[in-house]
Amino acid sequence: MSTMSPSPTKFTPTPRQKAWVQRLRPQLPAWFPQAQGHLDLRPAAPPEIRTNSHLYTFTILQDGLPLTDILVRVPKGRGAANPQRTYQAYRRLAHFFAPEPHLQVPHALAAWDDPPALIMERVQGDPLYLRLKDCRNWAPDTGCQMAQHFVERAGRWLGLLHTMPIPDHVTPIPDPLARMETLLEQLRPYGMDPVEEAKIRRFIEPLADDTQEIVPLHGDFTLRNILCSPPHHITVLDTELATIGPPGVDIGWFLASLFAIDKWHILGGDMVYTRAVIRQTGQHALRGYRAARELPPADFLRGWTTLRLLDRWWSFVHRERTRNIAGMRTFVIRRINQHFVRAIWAVDGLLSHEFE
Repeated sequence: MSTMSPSPTKFTPTPRQKAWVQRLRPQLPAWFPQAQGHLDLRPAAPPEIRTNSHLYTFTILQDGLPLTDILVRVPKGRGAANPQRTYQAYRRLAHFFAPEPHLQVPHALAAWDDPPALIMERVQGDPLYLRLKDCRNWAPDTGCQMAQHFVERAGRWLGLLHTMPIPDHVTPIPDPLARMETLLEQLRPYGMDPVEEAKIRRFIEPLADDTQEIVPLHGDFTLRNILCSPPHHITVLDTELATIGPPGVDIGWFLASLFAIDKWHILGGDMVYTRAVIRQTGQHALRGYRAARELPPADFLRGWTTLRLLDRWWSFVHRERTRNIAGMRTFVIRRINQHFVRAIWAVDGLLSHEFE
């Protein structure tokens, strides 16, 4: 995502966008005290409707020229975040990461009361997954050296997050074994191999250990939520410290996102990233994490990654089931099931190598 709007987009602002312009205009001098000249703003794009929010983008103008963009996130639905709580979380994170100038979080400008909304400055940078797409292997002369650099910084960012004091008003994660039982029961009618199920159980059952360390969790630490700005900066998005749990939850989420990147791995049979890039990305992320703190035991990392892959597995099967197309069950067995089984064993191989 870019901080600057390249050019005004031709569209008709909605009444709500016009209302936000009137609300926000008086606040601009306080939010941008270093700016010189007259400040104003205009809608930069049509409203974006997301699962738990409406998102409005505005360009800030300084004497009529674009200065930066801001985002107004208006929560909606039961799963919506509390703007005041989210604002305070971002402020705590900004203070915590202040000694690390290359590791950043988005700049929260304000929490609006009526209507409830979070107002943030838009972040500059490209998602990490785009940088990795240019790497067909991990050789330095293929342009992967900077991607490797960003991956290690991302691992360090996560490691530092897990050293933060646990904030107030957070929710523990659900019971992992109960979640495993639910997912396995849902997958059995769609060709779940009993032998594979037994191995999956063996990987996840160590998560019943109640001695695991509890830390603040990001909750969605993936390639898409890590923005890179050359030469050194990364900014991690969607960090609201909404849950607490073992550090392996976040690490497992990241590793699962590597080995189940998107639907094209399954539907097209084509790897967007080569196996070498996926494996090396995981290794360098773990290396960066180790630079900030000790990794959890391999059994816990394997268990949390497998549980997340199982969750993604069911989401793909459920989506295909609702489409109700001819040959769906055969497609699930031959493509989706095989893909996630391979992903689980690939993660097992990566962690076995890292902890040998």
